[in-house]
Amino acid sequence: MSQVCALSFSSRRLGAAIYDEDEKEVKLLDMAEDDDFLVLERLLREVKPSHILVNRSQSAEYQMHLRKKCSMVSGMEEEISDRSNLKEFSTSQFAQTQITFVNTMEEKELDKSTSKEEGELDDDDSLLWQPSITFLPDIAFSFGLACKKLEQIFGAGVRNKQIMASFRLDFTSTNMIRSLGALLRFMEQQGIGGQTYENLSVEKMTTLFFDDCIEVDSTTLRALEIFYSDYTPETIRKKFVWGNNRREGMSIFKLCNLCRSSPGKQKLRNWFERPINNLTILSERHEAISYLHQDCNVEVTSFIYNYVKDIFSIKPIFRRMRRGNLPVSDWKNLFSSICAMIKIGEFLTEKEVNLAFLKGKLNLFGTRLQQVACLISEVIDFQETLAENRVVIKQGIDKDLDNSLKKFYENLPDELTSVARQEADEISIQTCTVAYLPIVGYLLMAPASVEIPASSSMLVELIFTSEGMSYFKTKRMRLLDENIGDIKMDIIDAETNIVLNLQKRLLGSRQIVLDAIDLAATLDCFVSLSQVARKYNWICPKFVEESILSIKEARHPIAEHLCKTGTYVSNPIISSTEDGKIKILFGPNSSGKSVYLKMIGAIVYLASVGSFVPAYRATIGKISRIMSRLYTVDSVLDGMSSFANDLKQMSRAVARSDQNSLLIIDEFGKGTQTVRRLI
Repeated sequence: MSQVCALSFSSRRLGAAIYDEDEKEVKLLDMAEDDDFLVLERLLREVKPSHILVNRSQSAEYQMHLRKKCSMVSGMEEEISDRSNLKEFSTSQFAQTQITFVNTMEEKELDKSTSKEEGELDDDDSLLWQPSITFLPDIAFSFGLACKKLEQIFGAGVRNKQIMASFRLDFTSTNMIRSLGALLRFMEQQGIGGQTYENLSVEKMTTLFFDDCIEVDSTTLRALEIFYSDYTPETIRKKFVWGNNRREGMSIFKLCNLCRSSPGKQKLRNWFERPINNLTILSERHEAISYLHQDCNVEVTSFIYNYVKDIFSIKPIFRRMRRGNLPVSDWKNLFSSICAMIKIGEFLTEKEVNLAFLKGKLNLFGTRLQQVACLISEVIDFQETLAENRVVIKQGIDKDLDNSLKKFYENLPDELTSVARQEADEISIQTCTVAYLPIVGYLLMAPASVEIPASSSMLVELIFTSEGMSYFKTKRMRLLDENIGDIKMDIIDAETNIVLNLQKRLLGSRQIVLDAIDLAATLDCFVSLSQVARKYNWICPKFVEESILSIKEARHPIAEHLCKTGTYVSNPIISSTEDGKIKILFGPNSSGKSVYLKMIGAIVYLASVGSFVPAYRATIGKISRIMSRLYTVDSVLDGMSSFANDLKQMSRAVARSDQNSLLIIDEFGKGTQTVRRLI
């Protein structure tokens, strides 16, 4: 067992803790994850752990995706019952509450891999990777137990163990802490790297990050106001009332998010949650934004902008379709989304839009998607569907349904009127009608004031009286029950069978639609970012390999947006090997030092997302991390002073920084005396 990986997924974030037995090293990861689990796939592909620990109480879709990627089959299954009174996770409890899945290979694949020469084995590593998965109960991933164990490890011999542990690990990354706690308990139970916590053979603990991703911690995201901002002018003017939540203020993401479709908004958020330094991907994004930003291509931008609003999130629709309970609104949204994507594809083909990110992908809006649209439009009558609030099948799909059921149902009112007239003559009453009630069947309905002649009283049976009307059963009504029955339900049952067959065929084309939705969401993001660039006069940054940060007339996006007087003053940013990489700012209070520092981080972050930036000209070198000491998170529950929190942020930032890191520090040590912070 060379590598053990513990995974925890919740709240759209993936946490991982990996122990490398050969290197005696623990690697930690905490990243934003999307519905496609791209981070999970990449983690498994790059790390290739031999054993995986998973929380069985978390998302079923996440667990199924993990099994699929690891080609798992059940090797042993035992009933798991989480015991709420368990305070510790002992070895005996572990043995009783685990489910282990082992990977099996086709015999021919094993023969193929074993017959290769030693030098050829590296050509097909996928055949050699055979991980096993252990599904653990939720208590194994308990955040509280993990914190206690980590405090024991890092705080040995220290009075305040909690503070010492918080200097080493970011306890706000709950999924990462859960994974690390489960990993350490598993290692202790299996005797990996030492028999007890006191003699664990772990030489170092590092943060795992992908090569083309930029590491940004949650505190820096808050400090740069990427997703959150406490400044909301409308809310500040209002009196705060307990129980009322304050609205989130203007953030950089909110400023850039002009997407009109749900998939587009989610994809743009994924981009902002995972900034990158892959120059190929960034150049493709900048090329697309530049194209849509140009005045000569306003028609293309407007067309896409008008049609993406009709595109909806399709994955939940397919999940409900698989369960068989699809409402009318889902059918309408699915068909609307497909038609909108087809129109966008036809327009882009007509205009001969040849962007790098569209290369080989424009056919996703082509023939196969059109076939799905034709299948839906030929089967479902949307006009009648909306009128009846249920799926109605078009004429010509089922001859028996059209000729035997629907045709008879259309003529049924005339038939029932004729029957009512015969009943009135036979019973000798002036007025009556025939009504149908589910389960009860056909009934003769007459006003309660109508008296049934004594000679006809034997011909009718009073069932009930309601709202001034009497309901009777007669011989003709019973014949109608036997011969006609509930014809409406028969029609619905027949149409339901057709709809189920349609759903089965659509599920077979699920990936075609999802791939097209992903491309449409990307287009929506590019249109949104191009409109922001046009509205606020942003420019395309230039990326270079050397370590440099040169920006002319830089502006803070939020500060400029909120500056209504139009007197915002832009500033330059220069940092390189020649000009010096360490810059110290000083000046009087309220001179704009903090805004200037945040502006540097915001511009680099926007460029790393693929957006244009608020400046006249920008040249940005390769950035691997954005670390900061800008925002102090104080809490009465953590037992730490403001100065201790500052030290914690500084220690993490300095320890994890390298030559390509952007480190921003503002008023470090302001929570203590000047003499002490100099020491």
